[in-house]
Amino acid sequence: MLALAGLMLSGCGEKRTAATPQGSPPPPGAGAPSDSGLSAASSPDSAQSAAAAAEDSTASTDMMDVTWEWVRFTTPVEQMDIDAPERYTVRFGRDGHLAMRADCNRGTGAYSMSPDRQLTLKPIALTRAMCEKGSLSDRFAKEVGRATSFFMTDGDLFLSLPVDSGTLRFRRQP
Repeated sequence: MLALAGLMLSGCGEKRTAATPQGSPPPPGAGAPSDSGLSAASSPDSAQSAAAAAEDSTASTDMMDVTWEWVRFTTPVEQMDIDAPERYTVRFGRDGHLAMRADCNRGTGAYSMSPDRQLTLKPIALTRAMCEKGSLSDRFAKEVGRATSFFMTDGDLFLSLPVDSGTLRFRRQP
């Protein structure tokens, strides 16, 4: 299914013109001078491909071994700022394991990422404590588990959900 989604997204080099929800940055590389619109496999310029791979590698390592606080959730129909971001965190370890705090619950799981910023999360084992009324514990865990790709903009981490269904925005925990 991921392979099919990747093929659909790559299209024929077409640029996406869908509107970006308010408060959400453009997709990775949109408008960036180094983004040629070609995949590394189809680019005739190997130096350009190497530069793109180096950029992806840097983004990947910049997100690892950092605790990220969830600050905003944006979908095509809603935008929600998170009132207590320190209660909703995720940490991607260099060893391929992630640690999660979902309000009063804790979780762990495995993940992998590809050079083209695709993210694959294995099922997350999560404690099932009953958090206070109004908690976003279940929603946070569900949405993080659905993430299919990532990008970084202005030092923030963004996890993208499938088929443009939403974006989770994180900042480094102080």
